[in-house]
Amino acid sequence: MTNHDFWMSISDIINEGFTSEGLAKLDDYAEQFSTGKILYKRFSPSEQYGCCEGGRIHVIASLLAGAEVGTDQLSAPKGSFKREQQLGNIQKKRISHD
Repeated sequence: MTNHDFWMSISDIINEGFTSEGLAKLDDYAEQFSTGKILYKRFSPSEQYGCCEGGRIHVIASLLAGAEVGTDQLSAPKGSFKREQQLGNIQKKRISHD
């Protein structure tokens, strides 16, 4: 699985509404990350270490927050504080699964 395929898989899990199959994949990805079988190229080595130390739930939350957000979901200008707030709200919804 390429890095692109991995992140597309995460996006699919989010877009499909966290099905039982998607949640099982997230658990599998977290396990593989914790055992060093996969690395997430979006995170630096120190970020990866911190995720692993935080445990499985922290790894999954980091993956959900790290997945790309479609530009159609952000209406504020690039670089603005408002855009950062919009991004933060999307990440919060993903992680809390509201």
